[in-house]
Amino acid sequence: MRQTLFRLQLDSAFSTESIDGIPRLGIGWMVVPWAALTLYWIWRAAKSETPRTERKALSIQFVIGLVALVVINLVTQGGAPGPIVPVFGYGFLVFLGCVAAGMLGVRHALRQNIPEQLVWDLAIWLFVSGVIGARGWYVMQYHERLFAGKTSLLEHLKAAVDISSGGLVLYGGVGLALVAIAIFARRNRVQCPPLKLVDLIIPSFFLALAFGRLGCLMNGCCWGDACQLPWAISFPHGSVPFNSLAARGFLHADAAATFGLHPSQVYSSFNALVLCLVTSTIFRNSPRPGQTVAVALVVYPITRFLLEILRGDELGQFGTGLTISQCFSLALVVVGIVFSVWLYRQPMPDPPAHPVEL
Repeated sequence: MRQTLFRLQLDSAFSTESIDGIPRLGIGWMVVPWAALTLYWIWRAAKSETPRTERKALSIQFVIGLVALVVINLVTQGGAPGPIVPVFGYGFLVFLGCVAAGMLGVRHALRQNIPEQLVWDLAIWLFVSGVIGARGWYVMQYHERLFAGKTSLLEHLKAAVDISSGGLVLYGGVGLALVAIAIFARRNRVQCPPLKLVDLIIPSFFLALAFGRLGCLMNGCCWGDACQLPWAISFPHGSVPFNSLAARGFLHADAAATFGLHPSQVYSSFNALVLCLVTSTIFRNSPRPGQTVAVALVVYPITRFLLEILRGDELGQFGTGLTISQCFSLALVVVGIVFSVWLYRQPMPDPPAHPVEL
């Protein structure tokens, strides 16, 4: 695990040093790639039919990046380090997952003659609603531990919104994201049929999840049960798994690390990647809108139910040996089956007159 991936030194442009094993980089190492990527977007927009206002916005973004780099160089003073911002591995991988998911969504959209801008607009809706829903579920599920020792309203609010090192529950994000999708699809049904739009985001969702689960590994959350296999992993003293296992009486408080645990985060990431490939294939080849959603609603909760058996971070709920995620998975399978039956009773749509091929 590695909760802090690196630290950004805001009063330095291209410094590189390592303190306590964690790299400390000047802000320029972030600004330059960002400016280069913006240049690529400007070049791509110039070659396409991107609206003029959008190209202008990209140009402004590039100029801001260059100005920021110049200002950073001017204020670099040397001596004692200035403001330092930690970049957490969990959040960074979630960010990469969202970018990769958006790019995959655009690729699929172009194959289906769906406007590219529609995909990025939907991505913003899903990101915001997903984070709010995932954090809300986490706060409800772990409110006693989260608010322990907090007395003022400000302390409660800070604890509720602090997700810098984790604290998101996938199914909570999925629930609110489904509401956001329904609203967005209804508002944009002229540009794309709702079921086809939902189909479009399913492979991207699994790709983002694959990155997010690797973020869980770096953060130390969603850890597995005891494991004696060659690929078992352990977490250091003071980590989230260590503190939890010690509190349950499975570890001595003075131990150096946990015993071997299943790398459940890696299992989950691999599972999400496989489902991304499967649903991408279905989306590209199925003539029936909604089929990708139907497969995802049935297959993912089954795999999630099985993966929960190998996890050790949650205990049984409601007087059963099932975790909350397993209970939700069972309900989701039922929803998926009902939806699949309804879908296949609908008439097959007419094939497009001019299929788009890239």
